Amino acid sequence: MLENFDVITRADESGFLAKLTNLPFSYEGPDGVRAEPYGLIAYGEASSLPLVLQSWVDAPVVVSGTQFLLASGFDFGQLAPFKISAELTQAEVVVLGHDAHEPVLRVEEGPLSVYTYAHYLGHATGHADALEQANAMMQALCDVVRPEVESDRNPAKLLAWSLLNRVPFVLTNKSNPGLSELVQRVFARVGKSLAVTTGDNPLEVLAGAFESRHQLGDDMVGLIVGIEDEEMKLAAEVLDTRVAQIERLGLPFGGTGAPLADAGANALVLWYLSMWVAAYLSKLHQLDPEDTGVYEELKLAASRR
Repeated sequence: MLENFDVITRADESGFLAKLTNLPFSYEGPDGVRAEPYGLIAYGEASSLPLVLQSWVDAPVVVSGTQFLLASGFDFGQLAPFKISAELTQAEVVVLGHDAHEPVLRVEEGPLSVYTYAHYLGHATGHADALEQANAMMQALCDVVRPEVESDRNPAKLLAWSLLNRVPFVLTNKSNPGLSELVQRVFARVGKSLAVTTGDNPLEVLAGAFESRHQLGDDMVGLIVGIEDEEMKLAAEVLDTRVAQIERLGLPFGGTGAPLADAGANALVLWYLSMWVAAYLSKLHQLDPEDTGVYEELKLAASRR
């Protein structure tokens, strides 16, 4: 079956895997720096980014400087009144996305939009060097995880195999706020698989979460994303007695790379790796990594409200 999986993934010459392969260094939008301070409100597919990129933009709302507004769907009518209120302050309102009138940058909707949003925000907040490092790391990792690399040498394919028909229990350390939710959404939207997160208090959750239904742990896999600090090591010890196995999605990955010093850039690289694993997981389920019909119907219904 591994051989068949390699054939399936290599056949995706113009599909989702090809898009992932071509993603590093593909940003072609504005790259100027905006005035400080910075505020960031996001909706829909970008709504995890205010937490994930809080080392770049550390406030939701500002009344001077630059107010970024990511209009990326599923705002249920909240976007327009917030934009009007923000325009009454001394902040410059910068709207990005696809669900707004005349945005500064129209971002094509889809699970890969996170890359574009992050790149605009990185340039606009003076983190161009960190983005360069992130892209170089993503390109190096792509050489390790791309479809042409056979399963026995491809860490993303091997991790997808380990997660097949199991529920990943995602844990991240506190230096990467919002990353666990972002990975959860990647596994749902791209991987067509349920992942569970522990939130901000993994030890409190794990200390009691498995007691009443311990036998169900065989259907779960602990997935530690990013740097494994002391809290994550304790969490892994607890999980090791409760779930089938512990897996890791971090740098180095397959012997390639090391954690980046910039938290936002490092999170972007980890998001990229999770996209590869999720895409392979959907292929293993013989499903398309692109959005489901249900997602499209929900998006259409939300736009009518």
